[in-house]
Amino acid sequence: MKRDEAIELIRLRTGQDAIAGWDERIRLEMEMAQTSLEWDPVLPWFLLTINDTLSITANTESFTLPNGFLRLGSQGGLYRYDGGMDDPWVALQRDSYDNLKARKLGVGTVQWYAILGDKIHLFPVTEINTSLRIIYYQSGGSLANNTATNPWLVHAPEVLLHLTSARVDPNRAALWTSLAETEKSRIRIHEDSRHSDGILIRILPE
Repeated sequence: MKRDEAIELIRLRTGQDAIAGWDERIRLEMEMAQTSLEWDPVLPWFLLTINDTLSITANTESFTLPNGFLRLGSQGGLYRYDGGMDDPWVALQRDSYDNLKARKLGVGTVQWYAILGDKIHLFPVTEINTSLRIIYYQSGGSLANNTATNPWLVHAPEVLLHLTSARVDPNRAALWTSLAETEKSRIRIHEDSRHSDGILIRILPE
């Protein structure tokens, strides 16, 4: 679904189809609804992304978080590439910036990291050029363009449509919010199924 199709459907559902200039209000409310969704403590699978093209040069202390970074994935984090290992992606350990700074780790092979503000700080400071992989949740992105789409409108359009409807149709906000929560529950059930699909169940003998 594209943004303008979503706006048209919201206009029809909320009875705002005859009000001039309403499209821009709906667009802004849709972006606010998306921002609210992306602050949820549990984020959906379709926002999870992997970037293994990061490359930092020797003596790099920190680098800026990827565009649209929300938070690290529950099954991911930050990894360093080591071609001498059977599994070359070595998981780095996360700690607080203050704790790591106090340890005065100097320069060496990066083992730990901290997130502070919009940067990831590496400890020790890397002594060689290093490739990194980061697994994280990324924002669905802007809907500013009239033909734009994003993961919410592709994988969970009803959630975004219902929450936007609640903002533009306050008299029925409770109804729209309830419908959105039902859809969010369906997404979580679907995610659980994705994790368990293809896993062989082992039956222990009595």
